[in-house]
Amino acid sequence: MKISDALLKARADLDAGGVSNGKLDSLILLTHTIFFSKEQVIFNPNFELNLEQQKSFFDLISRRAKREPTSQIIGKREFFGEEFFISKDVLDPRPDSESLIELVLKNFPNKTQNLRILELGVGSGCLIITLLKTYKEARGVGVDISDMALKICQKNSEIHRVQNCLHLQKSDLFATINSSEKFDLIISNPPYISSQDIQTLEPEVRVYEPRIALDGGIDGLDFYRKIAAEAENFLAKNGKMILEIGFGQREAVVEIFAAKKFSFLESRQDLSGIERILFFERNANH
Repeated sequence: MKISDALLKARADLDAGGVSNGKLDSLILLTHTIFFSKEQVIFNPNFELNLEQQKSFFDLISRRAKREPTSQIIGKREFFGEEFFISKDVLDPRPDSESLIELVLKNFPNKTQNLRILELGVGSGCLIITLLKTYKEARGVGVDISDMALKICQKNSEIHRVQNCLHLQKSDLFATINSSEKFDLIISNPPYISSQDIQTLEPEVRVYEPRIALDGGIDGLDFYRKIAAEAENFLAKNGKMILEIGFGQREAVVEIFAAKKFSFLESRQDLSGIERILFFERNANH
């Protein structure tokens, strides 16, 4: 079977399974199967796949048609131009979260700055590792309540060679962090989906991603309240906080942090034009 015919059949199988981006997923899964680059696949439509390659490819397509995420099938996901190892134990890195990185870069233009960064709910580590690769003098602490997430983050930190400047520890938000530690920047993409809305999510998220990384309580705002209640104790003077939020949550989250004497500085939209990232500063005189 030629590459072109295999991709055509795969696309049809994925369409039948209700997969929305079947063309791209077929391409990614084929490159993973035959160890070709995307360009090699695209420019060699008449390349003949042997029987073993065909079986391997369509086995993966079958899994994707059942709505298993492509990233979990191949065990990796691209984020901010780099690849990160992932599994069912961590939230899949999303392009929308790249807006958080962009907001940090805008507000901390000095790449040699000796930043102290804390990430709450580190997951795969894609956020803090990306920042530590950019700010070479920075030091980071990443916490997560999940042992498996911490293992995956550790693996990614080694792959990206930032393990010496990233300390990982198990913690429910600030619980095990020494209050004498002060950070210039705290970042987080906390669970922000309301409990009742989880059942309405696509199967790729609802079935295959860890609920602990999704469920933000009855109104989706539980973790913002917990973070706001303690963040001041861990921020340096004029310390900053950058958080990812869910659709339509800006006003409520800004209110939560204003009640704890944080100044809201700006927001940033994601690729769909939805306000996704909020930027706060600890009031210096508080």
